[in-house]
Amino acid sequence: MSGLRERLNRLRQETSTSNPPAEVTNGGQADLSVREPATTTNQNLPDAFRQIGVELRENESGPFLLRRAVYSLPHQHGDYELGALIACAPNLRPLAGRQNKQSEPAAIDPYRLLFLDTETTGLGVGTGNVPFMIGFGYYTHDSFVVEQTLIRHPGEEKAMLSYILGHMQDKTHLVTYNGRTFDWPVLVNRFILNGWRRSGQEPGHLDFLHPARSLWRNTLPSCRLGTVEEERLGIRRGQDVPGSLAPALYFQYLSDGDPSHLHGVYAHNEKDILTLASLSVHFGLLLGGIVDEEGMPEGEEMFRTATWLELHGVTDAAERLYTALCRRQDRYDSSWGLSLAARFKKAGEFERALPIWRNYAESAERSAAPKLDAHVELAIYFEHRNKQLLMALNYAEKALELASRRAKLIGDAARRKEEQDSLRHRVARLRDKLSREGK
Repeated sequence: MSGLRERLNRLRQETSTSNPPAEVTNGGQADLSVREPATTTNQNLPDAFRQIGVELRENESGPFLLRRAVYSLPHQHGDYELGALIACAPNLRPLAGRQNKQSEPAAIDPYRLLFLDTETTGLGVGTGNVPFMIGFGYYTHDSFVVEQTLIRHPGEEKAMLSYILGHMQDKTHLVTYNGRTFDWPVLVNRFILNGWRRSGQEPGHLDFLHPARSLWRNTLPSCRLGTVEEERLGIRRGQDVPGSLAPALYFQYLSDGDPSHLHGVYAHNEKDILTLASLSVHFGLLLGGIVDEEGMPEGEEMFRTATWLELHGVTDAAERLYTALCRRQDRYDSSWGLSLAARFKKAGEFERALPIWRNYAESAERSAAPKLDAHVELAIYFEHRNKQLLMALNYAEKALELASRRAKLIGDAARRKEEQDSLRHRVARLRDKLSREGK
């Protein structure tokens, strides 16, 4: 326990010096006419809150704490300016359509997106997990605004949730990272426990964890937001409080009443929201066909990006990547080469698949633990497409030979037997066809 306390104290000291809060302003207010009014009253608010721009707000449901940071649209977070999303947000429409199971999704308006990230007391989505800090961001005509609400005790939760609901009234989508399965279900539970009932249309989701996994699960150490932002968005946080420590820091604040424990949590949450905006720009540009091939040194990522773009209807950019993959020197000895050939086969582009299969077949014949996929595909092609039965038989017999060699090295006897039986059947059928043709 003492080790955890020392780590928390060290992190609090480091973040208070290396992560100063963003410029905070009370000006540039967005239109609040559809939101529940919240008055400002900073009486008896500790200096450690006020020095990072936290204010005491109150609405008809009671008091809560609010911090507000305003960024100009040219502000750059990593590789992208925040304002870049204004132009490319409409490109996110097919992604929103797939995630929300809509065949005809509505257009994406950047001014109607709410970027959401919560800090909670636990990890599950059950009723015992309380979001003590709810951070959200949104665009105005000249800025990107980050607001962070905090409750000092459970009695302030309804006022905080009421304020959040007010900001959701004119929003069409929640932009999150795993928010569809975590942040939003947690909030829904809290709304229900505080007397609200689910009615009407709920906001759509733009959850970027899913496309991040589609593109980077095989090329990045993990798809955690911190890893993605550093490796693919050019964001360097420096010293940062891990989100996993946020609950402990909050409980430490509840224990001794010192708000400085939360300075690092505020900074971490704010950066998460800014990263959501940068990630939106990244995927918005991709779906707009703006693809940096040189920024993808690994063929695996290029292939996964191409298939993801094709899935979302961005066929021209996908084709450029497929063409680039065909020029790569590592296409014949990689994990994605056979997948690329399978894509060409599905599209009926056998002239592009054949060189890949042939090279994989040659490589398999030299391997100590050979794979059979290329030989089987070539046997199928020459039997059913090219109608060269002798070539088909040669590849089928070679596949059976490799399967026998493979069975001695790799376990799972039942699967190996099934594999060999299938190949024996193919060889027998081809020999029979050739025999009948010879008559």
